[in-house]
Amino acid sequence: MKRTYHWTATVSDGKHHDGESAGTVRASSEAEARAAVANWVREDGARKRRTWTATRIELT
Repeated sequence: MKRTYHWTATVSDGKHHDGESAGTVRASSEAEARAAVANWVREDGARKRRTWTATRIELT
């Protein structure tokens, strides 16, 4: 059964701390939720022509 996780992620391009992002994700496990958040951060960075990665993901 999927659960809704609220997340906050620290975003970085590897050189600078670029801020934080937050949202919700539905996933079957915490590991799946973390993978989905990391993927979203990468895709959001690509849309903005940045190479962002999530350096810290907090789930609640």
